[in-house]
Amino acid sequence: MIASWNGLAPDPAPERKRGPRDTIAKLAAQLDLPVNALGPENRPPTTVWHCSVRAAPEDRILSDAEWAAITRRILRATGIAPEGDTKACRWVAVRHNADHIHIVATLVRQDGRTPKNGRDFTRAQREARKIEVDYGLRRVRPGDGTAAKRPTQAEQHRAKRLGHPATAREQLRTKVRLAVAASSSEEQFFLALEEFGVQVKPRRLPSGDVGGYSVTLPGETAWFSGSTLASDLSLPKIRQRFASIEPGAGAGDQAVAWHRAARTTEAVPHALRTSDDQAGQAHIAALGELLDITAALSPLPYRQQLRAATEVFERANRSRIKPHHRKAGALHRVTRELLFTGGTKDGEILALVLFMVAAAVIAAAQWHARRGHQQQAEAAWQAGTHLNAAYQQAAAQPLADLAHGTPVTHTLTRYQHAVRTVLPDHAESITADPAWPALATVLADAEQAGHDIGEALDQAAQPHDLAGANSPAQNLLWSVRARTRKNTVGERTTAARTKTTTARATATPTAPAPATGPAANDSTRRR
Repeated sequence: MIASWNGLAPDPAPERKRGPRDTIAKLAAQLDLPVNALGPENRPPTTVWHCSVRAAPEDRILSDAEWAAITRRILRATGIAPEGDTKACRWVAVRHNADHIHIVATLVRQDGRTPKNGRDFTRAQREARKIEVDYGLRRVRPGDGTAAKRPTQAEQHRAKRLGHPATAREQLRTKVRLAVAASSSEEQFFLALEEFGVQVKPRRLPSGDVGGYSVTLPGETAWFSGSTLASDLSLPKIRQRFASIEPGAGAGDQAVAWHRAARTTEAVPHALRTSDDQAGQAHIAALGELLDITAALSPLPYRQQLRAATEVFERANRSRIKPHHRKAGALHRVTRELLFTGGTKDGEILALVLFMVAAAVIAAAQWHARRGHQQQAEAAWQAGTHLNAAYQQAAAQPLADLAHGTPVTHTLTRYQHAVRTVLPDHAESITADPAWPALATVLADAEQAGHDIGEALDQAAQPHDLAGANSPAQNLLWSVRARTRKNTVGERTTAARTKTTTARATATPTAPAPATGPAANDSTRRR
């Protein structure tokens, strides 16, 4: 025991000469004295208040005196024991380990009244943010009450005992979110849950209509309603999302579907910069669905990083801003189209999609940061780190393949001149970039397809901060590719790789690809 309401409470520490059991009984009797004085008929329904306070692993070891001071600040902030109030609740603080304490109080004041401790959790969190500053501890991002509920200790212990990598609550949250992304109607949603191995129990209203649902995993006894998994997974919220989504066309050409996903995702940063808040939140929610599906369909080598990205980005999906899902309809549709068509074996198109998704996630982090959504912004930055790792892994071979198709010298010189003309401030960094040969190949392909090189470079550069990019050539490469790659072509053939520049120049150019509009992607600083 490091502190108590009067400094004289019996301390049942194990080093005491007398056995701790007797001391604990005396301590409990003293703590319960105000409660027992009321009599059974006047006691409040809840008489015990418990709060644990833990420092981060990297924080310094706090002394007993510092923990005692922190205890009093928490109790004062929550209204359990206001400063200078001699009739406040009785309490004790126990230090179980070097990094944390437990505070226990009785919820009856010594004058027989109940404390004014409403919204105690929020008030304790607010005081904890101040304590972090005052004691030089790791600062936790303040939340807005939209985070999903964390698993209880009992759930964590059960998962560990059974050897599961995540608790039942966390597994169900992932599966339900994936089922939402895979569906466009309530009926499809419940069927998708069953296909994902989730047991579903609808909650019926007196009218017989379905008013909610609960889910569990085979072999588990605990059922969770959608709203307890996350606020946006309640059935009314899911229905709102489905009501604003137009049905997709179903399965189509795989290469076309993935290319369409890349081009649609490329427009997300621009939408986040220019749309209203409700549309912005809708795009972020739809981006979370796309990330879920991309991770599920990705090849095994990239799946670990992508799943890690989906887990942390889940926190960025929600804020106090109500999403207007209809304004992100295009992103919803391409997500469901990907699910119908399945994964892709085309390494280049996968790298293109991952690049665009990573850019959109970083734009989401910036969107949240501008609105003071600190937890959501931090989650999106972390997701961007995982996505960048997956992208680097997926892009290595496609970039090497593109570099092998570099045009002959005089064409390369012409492209360098085009870069200096269109992007004079960045020309040196672009042409000195290791990805420049791959970019030159992409420019040659675009030119063969009938695109003007100068115009392609100008459009590709507009959404990017090339000055802050680690690889400005890669930013231009994928942006040009998203605008100019033929939708009807899946993988590049070996013959196409070996065409000479002369052959490119004499071939009849195909019709230009349709313009995509001002796609935006301001996410290169962290790459």
